[in-house]
Amino acid sequence: MRLIVCILCFMYLIGCSSVKQVSEGSTPQLLIQSQLPPIPASIKQPIFDLDVVLFVMEDGTVGKTRMLKGSGDAAWDSLALSSIRQWRFTPARMDNKPIGSWFHMQSTLRYADPQYMNLAEILCTSREEADSVYNVIEQGQNFNELAMRYSVDPSREMGGMLGDVNINVFPENIRKSLSKLIINEYTKPMKYGDLYAIFKRLRK
Repeated sequence: MRLIVCILCFMYLIGCSSVKQVSEGSTPQLLIQSQLPPIPASIKQPIFDLDVVLFVMEDGTVGKTRMLKGSGDAAWDSLALSSIRQWRFTPARMDNKPIGSWFHMQSTLRYADPQYMNLAEILCTSREEADSVYNVIEQGQNFNELAMRYSVDPSREMGGMLGDVNINVFPENIRKSLSKLIINEYTKPMKYGDLYAIFKRLRK
């Protein structure tokens, strides 16, 4: 077995009678991905493409999936689809209401070691609120107390603490920002699905 893979995703709406009515800019966005299975020695290429059709349901969970182009290893492809069904997205919207839609997901996979960080988070419902919270953090207010006060994520009950997280599960833009953090640094507010996130790196 070789290294865990890291995914770069590009998604397009397909095969849905309501395509023209879907709100502009509301196509699903990847929120979090479970790890794909380790790469077996039978897959020799260091980078390969994955082509999958999937149904993103109203709550952002994944329903049916179908592999159009895989690794060439049938067993690994089957395990990969099982993993993808655990991913979470923001749903598409029509008339500002979440809808289920079929999507065509084209991904380029490469090998990457897990990269764990001890993180805390604050998730806000608007950019304005996130900017306001960020400004208060900059003034020296306690991050965990602000998480308990303003975050809309269940992690607020623990002061926003997430523990050790493999940052490869996040979308690429968030992953890049997290990888630059040193201990006790925090990110600026970042779009995270329908929310805005501020992350802080804690201990090693």
